[in-house]
Formats: sequence, structure tokens, C-alpha cells
Amino acid sequence: MSFMSLRHEGNDMATRGLEVGRALRDLIATGAYAPGSRLNENELAIALKVSRTPVRSALSTLAAEGLLVYRPNSGYSVRPFSSRDIEEIYAVRAELDGMAARLAAFKGLSDQQRGAHHRLLQESGELIAQDRWDDDVCQRWRQVNSAFHAVIHEAANNAYLVQAIHQTDEIPFFALIRFKWYDKEMLRRSHEEHVEISDAILNRQPSRAESLESEHVYRSGRRLVANWRRIEEQIRRGKCFESAVLSDAA
Repeated sequence: MSFMSLRHEGNDMATRGLEVGRALRDLIATGAYAPGSRLNENELAIALKVSRTPVRSALSTLAAEGLLVYRPNSGYSVRPFSSRDIEEIYAVRAELDGMAARLAAFKGLSDQQRGAHHRLLQESGELIAQDRWDDDVCQRWRQVNSAFHAVIHEAANNAYLVQAIHQTDEIPFFALIRFKWYDKEMLRRSHEEHVEISDAILNRQPSRAESLESEHVYRSGRRLVANWRRIEEQIRRGKCFESAVLSDAA
């Protein structure tokens, strides 16, 4: 979403606030607003060609989501987040999700859980068959992927383990960029890995299930870390898009 398009979208203040919020999330996710950078309400309103009211609303919403930090007499800034944070999150997730897969394989899936895995693998296969990657496919894949892993977490039947996994899901920046650099090839690879993980669980192979799931999560994290490190390098070199976006849209 570009800044220029916002002035033509939305018929009321609430809609404009949502559009401003969406644009800011995109800019944070691409590093255009670097971690720690301050967001000026007046400059944003001018750049977006909207009043300060929807900008103020969007900033408040993003702060509530944990993407921004608000300090009295200073205003809003992007919450600091680094590739090291991503690396550490995925190191934890690889262990937790691997444990969940091992427990699920050891305890076994119910008939309902077996059916759910079969259906979800069919759905992801259908997405691959479309041979495209766009917002609609991405949204559906996010749902299918989440549901696939939720079945494993449920089958693990360990409330403390599931709670720990959910805590990482709720880290704001992690949720924002998790699927940012996905494409149809990565969808295909993830589907193939899901097939193998499901096979190990269904065949009651705890060690294999744990290994496959941990590697699956590790690969996802490695991709995110590599991409965010490139953005960090661009920021260090001064190739941040913030100034260009603001001047082009003014």
C-alpha cells in the first residue's frame, strides 16, 4: 500500500484510521521506519494527506498492539526489534514445537485430529495447485498453517507447553513479519514438510516427528533472520525508505 493511495480510500474517519494503520505496519515490516525511529504525527498527516485524527488513532492502535512505544513528551517510536530477537524466538520455537510433535506422536491423534490433518493437507495442496502467491492465497495459507500446527499442539495435550508456544505467537513484530517473504515456492516446501511431519505423527514415530518439526521451524526462522539482516544492513547504510516515502507523498 502506498501513501498516495490513502487519500482516495475510505469514506469516514474510522476507515481512514484503519488504512493509515495498515500503511504504517507495512512500512515497519519493510524497515522503512527502522526500530527505534520516532513517528511524528504532523509529518505523517501531511505525507498521507489526511487529518491528524486518523493518524493519532492509528498510532494509538499500533502502540496497543505492541509495535510502537509511547513516551510522554516524546511521542511514538517503533519498538526496537532485531534479527537477534528473531533468531532467539525461533530457537525457542524449534524446541517447543519439536516437543509438541514428539508428544503428539507418542500419544497419538484422535480420529477427529487425523481427519483434520488430512483435510488441511488437502487444502494446502489445492493452494499449491493454483500456482500463484497473492494476498488471498497468503491469508488462506496462514489459516491452514495455523490450524495444522494447532492440531499438533492439541494432540500434545500439555497446557503449559501450548501456553509457552502461544506466548511467542503474541510477540508483535514476530507476528507482523512472519509471512512477509513467503512465495509460492516456499508454500510448496512448507506443504511437503507438513506431509512428512504428519506422516511421522500418524505412524507414532516420536523421535522422527520431533526432528522434522524442529527442522521445519528452524528453516522458517533462518529465512526470516536472513531477510531482516538485509534490512538492518540497508538501515546501517542509510538506505531507509522513510525520507523518500515522505517526500514523494508530500
